Amino acid sequence: MSTDFTMLPAGAQGIGLKHQHFPELLSRHTDVDFLELHAENHMSAGGPFRDDLAAIAERYALSVHGVGLSLGGAEPLDTAHLQRLVRLVEALRPSLVSEHLAWSRLEGDVYNDLLPLPLTQESLAVVMRHVDETQQALGRQLLVENPSLYVRLDNTLEEADFLAELVDRTGCGLLLDINNAYISAQNLGRDLDAYLDALPLSAVGEFHLAGHHLDTEAVPPLSIDDHGSPVCEAVWQRYAQLSRWLPNVPTLIEWDTRLPSLSRWLEEVDRARLHHPAHRPQAIAQEGVS
Repeated sequence: MSTDFTMLPAGAQGIGLKHQHFPELLSRHTDVDFLELHAENHMSAGGPFRDDLAAIAERYALSVHGVGLSLGGAEPLDTAHLQRLVRLVEALRPSLVSEHLAWSRLEGDVYNDLLPLPLTQESLAVVMRHVDETQQALGRQLLVENPSLYVRLDNTLEEADFLAELVDRTGCGLLLDINNAYISAQNLGRDLDAYLDALPLSAVGEFHLAGHHLDTEAVPPLSIDDHGSPVCEAVWQRYAQLSRWLPNVPTLIEWDTRLPSLSRWLEEVDRARLHHPAHRPQAIAQEGVS
């Protein structure tokens, strides 16, 4: 597969790319290693946003994160959607390309959500086929993200085993969303330590961090992955642990609702560096701590 794309530095730290921040990102130096964009926001053939995106791509390393390919859907992939993704990736040459372990399409309808799939041998075969097709079309490895879960499904495979099998049989990588793993453990009573131990951590190509909120009106209360607040302390602690094990893996801090100013978002990048072994000595020195 092709490797003709920008390589990220070890332990790179990034944020999401939002059009509200385009002017500031282009007008001054910003201390981030990469920007991650949602593919479906940039699949149009032209327009001012595409011109601005080309300028952004000249200044920053990029990651492309898909939200609508429907890898877990029972139907064949939408070939038109896949080709739009291929054209975007060819134009931008991003450092990373990722998608979700989820489905969002059925009988011609597209759902504005990342819906969970039952983890069975049958669904594994479907996801494998779709990942293979996507990687062949892209000519490069795809990272597959673990979901945030709110209900129990009729699974015959554990999620970590499902992902390990997917990695082994397709050569894909993992996007380990630590917030998603934490939320799923909280909502389903899953042992988070056992889950992380069972994952093929050597396949992790990116971390995601994000905020969530507790819906106290649900019975029992549910942790909701809304990407609308700072990362919580429990997730930071898991990140500190995982980044010690995998110090070279890049980290993306998501924030998609109640969007903050760029400077506020960059404060989360600074906090991520405080928790990361590659950056911690520098961060301590900047704080003046001996």
